[in-house]
Amino acid sequence: MKRLLTFYFLLFTFLSSSANNKDSLIYYPLPDSVKAVSFLVDISVGTITTKKEVVAGIKTDVVKLSLESDKEEREVVFEFHPRAAVVATSPGVKVEKGELSWKHEWAENKEYRLMIATAGDSAGNFALYTGYIFLPDERKWKLIGTCKISGQWNTLKQPAVFYSGVKKDTLQVSIDEVWCQRNNGSWKSLSLKNGPLPVVNLLSHIDSVEQFRIDTNIIQRAISESKIDAKLNYGNVYYAIIKEGTGRQVTVNDTVTVYYKGYLFKDGSVFDETKDKPATFPLKRLIVGWQIGVPLCKVGGKIKIIIPSNLAYSIRTRTAKIPPNSILVFEVEVVEAKSSQ
Repeated sequence: MKRLLTFYFLLFTFLSSSANNKDSLIYYPLPDSVKAVSFLVDISVGTITTKKEVVAGIKTDVVKLSLESDKEEREVVFEFHPRAAVVATSPGVKVEKGELSWKHEWAENKEYRLMIATAGDSAGNFALYTGYIFLPDERKWKLIGTCKISGQWNTLKQPAVFYSGVKKDTLQVSIDEVWCQRNNGSWKSLSLKNGPLPVVNLLSHIDSVEQFRIDTNIIQRAISESKIDAKLNYGNVYYAIIKEGTGRQVTVNDTVTVYYKGYLFKDGSVFDETKDKPATFPLKRLIVGWQIGVPLCKVGGKIKIIIPSNLAYSIRTRTAKIPPNSILVFEVEVVEAKSSQ
């Protein structure tokens, strides 16, 4: 029985993978128990014999990410509802209503990794959807962009691969690995292959140097216009001591007990904060900006730190309240610090 089911699955995949005289769409059903936050596919497009539009990519119920070729111009396109708000892009990405596009001469017969990620906020009744592509020559990721969709905060639904050519031509598309990432961070294969688990490192991406320059210019402009008081710089983290502490200097090896508030630099929207009780963290488990900034404070003191995106969450879609490429601001009051060594 198992062999029979495998045969029908392979037959279905083969038939679905032949885009001859029609568009092709392959759905990958998710079990109810799988709460997927990322959909990742390794895909390559064969030799293109037409100058008319060719499209191959991945989709969910609300967004699409694709490789496109039209009249010898090639690009990577991320599509979504026209009413969705664009909340993040990267250098070189063109913004249009309902679409983000990046001109890139992607190659035929070369495998590209496409990924759609989401993060939802049930209380705010919205979700972020982000499109990424892994570039095989550079061996780094490229963020295409992120949109914010209201009334949509569930995990990924209806993941699929789609592609289309022209009516008189056959478009050969190869689909290798197909994965989804659960909300606990683990990966589940949606194909019959038993390849190695995906390694997705979004901290080092193709635009990291340029994005750092952009972030630095934004912060320094705010300083020159006297819009912020965190003017000191250490390790590319900008800071101001709000209250001098009377205890010892915090070290990066400490486990700290703190009150804190975190908000976005661009609009001041709070994404996280302590309430009645402080929180306790080993500093080395936190973002690099905290590891650099908090040790500038003494126990009993309070510090404001401004963290460029490369020292925070970079291009990751980690939470719905923090879009990729976000500069973060934290106000941290250190209640206690204990050495972890």
